[in-house]
Amino acid sequence: MLSLTALLRGLSLVVCCVLAWYLGQVLAVILPPQAISLAVSGIHRMAVDVPRVTAPAPRRQKCSLWSACPPGSFAFQVASGGGIQMFPKICFEDEIITGKGKDGTGRGMNIAAIDAASGKRIASSHFDMWLGENSGAMVKFIQEIPTGSFILMATFDEGSTKLTEEAKKEIEKLGSTEIRNIGFRSSWVFVGAKGFSLPADMKKEKMNHSDKSKNRYAGWPAEVQLQGCVPQQRRL
Repeated sequence: MLSLTALLRGLSLVVCCVLAWYLGQVLAVILPPQAISLAVSGIHRMAVDVPRVTAPAPRRQKCSLWSACPPGSFAFQVASGGGIQMFPKICFEDEIITGKGKDGTGRGMNIAAIDAASGKRIASSHFDMWLGENSGAMVKFIQEIPTGSFILMATFDEGSTKLTEEAKKEIEKLGSTEIRNIGFRSSWVFVGAKGFSLPADMKKEKMNHSDKSKNRYAGWPAEVQLQGCVPQQRRL
């Protein structure tokens, strides 16, 4: 039975091939060469001219945000940690204020002051919290920032050793609730305000402590990052 079935299938295939060849010969005699050429060209165009849908390239947003900030707000990004080779980053309205190769970037506390009405940088600096007594200079820097300013901060390498009580109180005035928890080589980022309050539901700071059993990089914790939009303020 199996042999007969196979034989019938083979015969059917031969018959189909003969019929197809015969039909092709008949059409070649009946139809003019121009008609056959047009038919072949039409089939080729149908195969080639298939509509292609191409997704547009994603538009890059300010400070590498996933989506654009709404009107009346500013984009920001603050990052700290990830090892000694990873410099801190403070970006505001797509301007990299603090980062590798940028003036005012260094070990300790990195600070950028931004006019909350215009979104323009007022001042930026860093204060070494490992060598020297620089907390007093940092307090003076913060106190001289005009009212109506955003203040963005990020640690680099070590930001706690020389941080005084006076300096912690000054940072708390800007809205920080975590500064007293900072430890040796903690990664810390903060977005505060002077003279007004940021939205209550806005994430304003993050901290990641150095832990030998958990550190992703030798001696340093993983990166922490804040990014989003801050509401523009009316000029006082």
